[in-house]
Amino acid sequence: MGANVLNCRIVNILTFIMVIIPRPELSHANFVHVSRLADARIHDFMDDVDPDDTEDCFSLGELDIDFRTDNNGPPNIGVVLTDPRGRRIGFDPLTKRAWDALPVAQGYVNCDDLGGADTCRGILQVCGPVTGTYRLEVIAQQTTAYNVSVLARSREVLDGNRLQSQFSKTDLNNLAIRKRSREIVLLHYSRDPQENVTAQLQQGHESLTRLSSSD
Repeated sequence: MGANVLNCRIVNILTFIMVIIPRPELSHANFVHVSRLADARIHDFMDDVDPDDTEDCFSLGELDIDFRTDNNGPPNIGVVLTDPRGRRIGFDPLTKRAWDALPVAQGYVNCDDLGGADTCRGILQVCGPVTGTYRLEVIAQQTTAYNVSVLARSREVLDGNRLQSQFSKTDLNNLAIRKRSREIVLLHYSRDPQENVTAQLQQGHESLTRLSSSD
């Protein structure tokens, strides 16, 4: 009787596993691939420590996001950035809601450094960003075209007897957006000096990917 119950439980467990994992995934090659993806996701959320202060912009890296529209004054868009751990920074101009949950980050509007023009740009600066995919929500107050520029600094690594960081950059330019609509830009950032920042526009336009080039 006990043996029959045990065998029944084993069959049920195996059936459950087969339902969760499609047959193609059970091949050795696919299992290795899935394991690597899982390891990467675990690294994104578990391995990178959060920054303590602005000094970590150098040791742990930095992510700078500039956004602008071609109108006079502040941009006609707002942005909300969500990091891989679900924390947000930014302002939604339609709901008038603001977030400031990242450990060391700031957002502001700068009208002082555009050569005397009346156009302003919004800036988000994140010190010590963790590795992973960031969700940048672009929110339009008016129908307009907007530009987003992303500059990334890697963590510092020892090169000979000096600490050095690597920089990469990507831009999305002249993208049209309708009044009171929203678009999503996915940014992939890594602290690894060997990887460049990328940006992918997902909503409102055909999906496209812009790969950065190192400076």
